[in-house]
Amino acid sequence: MEQRHQLFNFRFYLLTLLAIFCLSGCVNRNSDMIAPAKLPLAEISPQLRFDQETMVVRLTQVLQEAKLSKAERAELHFERGVIYDSLGLWSLARYDFTQAVEYAPKMAAAYNYLGLYLLLEDDYESSVDAFNAVLELDPNYDYTRLNRGLSFYYSGRYGEAERDFLHFYEADKSDPYRALWLYFNELELAPQEAKANLIQRAKGLSKEFWGTNIVGYFLGDFTLEQLRVKMNAQAEPNTAAYAELLTETYFYLAKQTLKLNQPKEAVSFFRLAIANQVYNFVEYRFALFELAQLRAKQTDPVVVGKY
Repeated sequence: MEQRHQLFNFRFYLLTLLAIFCLSGCVNRNSDMIAPAKLPLAEISPQLRFDQETMVVRLTQVLQEAKLSKAERAELHFERGVIYDSLGLWSLARYDFTQAVEYAPKMAAAYNYLGLYLLLEDDYESSVDAFNAVLELDPNYDYTRLNRGLSFYYSGRYGEAERDFLHFYEADKSDPYRALWLYFNELELAPQEAKANLIQRAKGLSKEFWGTNIVGYFLGDFTLEQLRVKMNAQAEPNTAAYAELLTETYFYLAKQTLKLNQPKEAVSFFRLAIANQVYNFVEYRFALFELAQLRAKQTDPVVVGKY
């Protein structure tokens, strides 16, 4: 579940210190952390990918050989695009989603994917335009609120991001991932309130979501080792479900350590998040995105040597 301005003034410096202080109060001590190299990875059976690749072949044959209406062709391009996306073949997926909207200009779901790809290319304005188009076509397309909020968040427009994240959260207050994105945005927008808001929202989270455990860890309810034990009890190692848990966990741990001004540790966690190859998860997409941002900062002459 898939960017910043630097203000060199005293007020910003105080707010940054306050944000770090608030975040530090939400998590366990660094002595509780496990070295990233010791944390587990999932080894997924190639059969899972093979089944998806077989479906791609079948859809391609139908698109090439069958007589289809525009609506049918749009739907098949969209379905193949979703499979390509889940396989990490994003350029091919993007082609299919583009074809889908050419055949069906009102296909909101295809615009949503296209907006996401634009966001991952740092084209924030175009991505917002795409997400606006989705909401015009279907105001109830829930996840577009998240995606547009991410566009605002990563472009530093935290007030606008807050509106979208809050709308997304209020649609399902039991979902911890919605609460987590609100939390990270509020660390930028209103750091003095972020912890208290997360504590309050945590009361309504469902234990059926793995992310509720991540929120609990952030609030100091248990250590990272205890989180790992919970994870092993939640899903069998080397299954798709286990890979998904790892991807989510490592991504949010990376976000946490980055806010604690530990960029090297954050890089390790982001790399662990992408190592599980859950290509269609928000956390996988934005782990890649965050790594690219960190690399860009390292080559920026203003910040060289900082990390």
